[in-house]
Amino acid sequence: MRDFKIPDLGEMKRQDVVLDYAFQLKARYDPPNAYRSAKGGRFYQAIIGGTVRSPRLNADVYADSGGAFDTLQVGNGVRNINAHFMLKAENGDYIYVEHVGYHRPDGYYRVIAYIDAPTDGPYDWLNGTTFVVTATESSDLRDVVFSYYVAN
Repeated sequence: MRDFKIPDLGEMKRQDVVLDYAFQLKARYDPPNAYRSAKGGRFYQAIIGGTVRSPRLNADVYADSGGAFDTLQVGNGVRNINAHFMLKAENGDYIYVEHVGYHRPDGYYRVIAYIDAPTDGPYDWLNGTTFVVTATESSDLRDVVFSYYVAN
């Protein structure tokens, strides 16, 4: 077996990540559906609406454009987040949003958001931007407030 050696990074240096608040998204979901499958627990909710209001992005969540397709980890209650949906911006542009991350039973919620927006308009800044997202859910899991932070 070969010995592992850390490569010489030369002039490359570790960079600290700074999070800058970007916007908040308020979403509304159908009631959750949970069931057991061969791969463990499954959790599904259709997204039925919501809004984004900020200086750089004003949009509505496009109803029935996706939802949460989460899995439940066995034994610890952690929900692996896999959600995607569409936004419709005030100018009519459609913007795709994908969340990947996890939600712990103690309420700790962290995901990375991938956003795909038209490149020829005012929302091109969303493309290629890494967003770290936190969230709080209502007790019935139907209302979620997501806070998006740009990772610089």
